[in-house]
Amino acid sequence: MQEKHEAVLDLIFLSRGPTFGDLFTICGFENPNFPPEGYMDFKQFEALQFSQVDDYFGVRTTSGAGDDVAIWLFPLVDAAVVDHHPGPFDGLRLSYDVLRNPIERSAHFVRVVEEFSQNLPVEVRRLSCGSDHVSLRREIDAIAGYWAAQGIEVGSDAAMTIGC
Repeated sequence: MQEKHEAVLDLIFLSRGPTFGDLFTICGFENPNFPPEGYMDFKQFEALQFSQVDDYFGVRTTSGAGDDVAIWLFPLVDAAVVDHHPGPFDGLRLSYDVLRNPIERSAHFVRVVEEFSQNLPVEVRRLSCGSDHVSLRREIDAIAGYWAAQGIEVGSDAAMTIGC
């Protein structure tokens, strides 16, 4: 196994995707500069704890262990990450850095993938292995196992010093 550290997948919308205003409601409120157009309900995912982080969205870490942002959500247009784009978006990319976060935090990433894939009209495209949740958990465990074999506990201070 190569020095892999992330689990990444794309959720491709099967119909017209959300605008930035629609997607922003994942934070639990509307952006006054970008009102939602109502193409998709992301407010239903408020409990997943996303907030706006720079030009994207993420689940911030509050424990002090691991990376500052555990899960990243990037809007996609033509399969490429975009910023400063009003949408509509063709898909979303979810990224979780296994190396830089304690292993127990990975359960939240799996929950995010399950919630989105069960409640949005999307096709899940894995960038590294199968699309089902079992293979996602297996991939996370394999990445953690690889680093454990190198003597590095995921989410540890030592893991944070490894350049990614």
